[in-house]
Amino acid sequence: MNRVAFVTGVASGIGHAVAERLRDDGATVVGFDLREEGPGGVEVVAGDVTDRAAVEAAIAHAVQAHGRLDVLANVAGVPQFGRVDELSDDEWRRSLDVNLTGPFLACRAALPHLRASRGCIVNLASIAGLEGQAYTAAYCASKGGLVLLTRALAVELAQDGVRVNCVCPAAVDTPLLVDVAHRIPADADPRLLDRLQMLMPGLVSPAEVAAAVAYLASDAARMITGQALTLDGGRSA
Repeated sequence: MNRVAFVTGVASGIGHAVAERLRDDGATVVGFDLREEGPGGVEVVAGDVTDRAAVEAAIAHAVQAHGRLDVLANVAGVPQFGRVDELSDDEWRRSLDVNLTGPFLACRAALPHLRASRGCIVNLASIAGLEGQAYTAAYCASKGGLVLLTRALAVELAQDGVRVNCVCPAAVDTPLLVDVAHRIPADADPRLLDRLQMLMPGLVSPAEVAAAVAYLASDAARMITGQALTLDGGRSA
């Protein structure tokens, strides 16, 4: 039976790659993004992940159009970089709203349909959700919350046959990474920046993250739930 997947953040970067991968694996993919853009063969509904009504309407549309929902991939997110004493209230709220509340809204809206299909949720967290990082207080808080939201839902929903996992990459080669680099404080402590480096050379590619999401969403991961799969080039070894 053809699976139906709902993916947020499909206009670019990791979300675009995830939508492509799930599409190529045979799923019918409905995307959700501020911009009505995405990979070919993927219907995209425009909307904001922090808008409860928009999220609920988009998921309802996906189910009405395709009859079911099997996979929810919460990929949309925003970066944050800068000293904690220079972190504005608005930037703090934006990080939490997009990176944590957005996935919660989508999970809650999708849950009745995922229970019916015994489907799964894959959240895009970060290595920053598993360890402290300098100059990323709001980002760490939001992604750490997403990791624990993932685990809490996995425990609560296990008896319903709904699996919930997350992927935690380190630095991913996307335009957002360039934007973050420009925000590094000029007098940043190099020892703290060294903590952000992977042991293996290079960056994680969006396609590699998408492959991890696709695996966790597949039948091959049937007995995996509540896990944070790291793609960190050996940092946590």
